[in-house]
Amino acid sequence: MIGKNSVVVVYLESPKEKYFGLLLELHNSGIILRGLNLESFQTWMEEVNSGKKGTAISTFFFPWRRVVKMILDEETDGVESLTQRFKRRTGKGIFEILLP
Repeated sequence: MIGKNSVVVVYLESPKEKYFGLLLELHNSGIILRGLNLESFQTWMEEVNSGKKGTAISTFFFPWRRVVKMILDEETDGVESLTQRFKRRTGKGIFEILLP
């Protein structure tokens, strides 16, 4: 079930974007997510792994009118989740990095 502190991927429109992160809050007007654009995920893992702080994690508000769908980041049919990939590549837990 998707709820507060779930790790999710959010699909947006106008413009089309995908964000990965920790769902902080669900409101009647939208969602608050702490994370980053999914296009930056690979670079971010490499930076965390090397101890750099180049790609900033931010806290975003997305109004419901932009949200197309939100999926839980979880292993599916043997394909690892982004959270699992992050742990395998960096040795760090996603919550220790994403929690404000």
